[in-house]
Amino acid sequence: MDEVAEKPRIGGEGLTDLALQLDRRSSVADQVHRVLREAIVRVRLLPGTPISENSICRQFAVSRTPVRAAIQRLSEEGLVDVYPQQGSFVSRIRIGGIHDNQFVRRSLEVALLREVAPIWTDAMSRSMRDAIDAQAAAIKAGDADAFHLHDEHFHQLLAIHAGRDGVWASILAAKSQLTRFIRFSGHAQRLPVVIGEHLAILDALDVGDARAAEAALVSHLDQVFILFDQLPDEERRHFVP
Repeated sequence: MDEVAEKPRIGGEGLTDLALQLDRRSSVADQVHRVLREAIVRVRLLPGTPISENSICRQFAVSRTPVRAAIQRLSEEGLVDVYPQQGSFVSRIRIGGIHDNQFVRRSLEVALLREVAPIWTDAMSRSMRDAIDAQAAAIKAGDADAFHLHDEHFHQLLAIHAGRDGVWASILAAKSQLTRFIRFSGHAQRLPVVIGEHLAILDALDVGDARAAEAALVSHLDQVFILFDQLPDEERRHFVP
């Protein structure tokens, strides 16, 4: 499974801890969306956190129109709930969504693996092992965000090596809620285990055992359900059916 993180601080960092280095050459709405989305997915903003348009405008020194557009996009992605006359809030993590998103992601990655296995090369193996080495270095440096970045790259390489780069965008769309959940519920001690699971996939591909590689990938991705079963009762308030 990818993106397993250290336990986040309950209470989150809040909007006041977010920063935006505005690039006037790019869409302001896109930049505000990126910063807010990253904070939500990485659980810098916990489920239920109010999203104030006025606060964002003041903090980022931008007008209301791009902020409103960014919040609308986040709402369409299921990351923000907008209630008329009440305001906008970081959405709670939907349990049903976790199962649906996991189904989509697993189906796509297994399909990619099945296409990669018959054309597997030493160069492909080296590139993915480089991503694993980068993950290990991130663990040693205590850099969880870098670990997740290289972790995503490991999985993206399956799409690249299959010659289906565009499929990765669909996987990313499906996994945003999964990422939130895993970042929320993860434990630092699992990071080395993730590396071991990645290696098992590559080891099987290297010896031409596509069936074992697929089984290793499915087991790796489905660890999300084990994490959910282990979630403490006091943290389930952040979830809805």
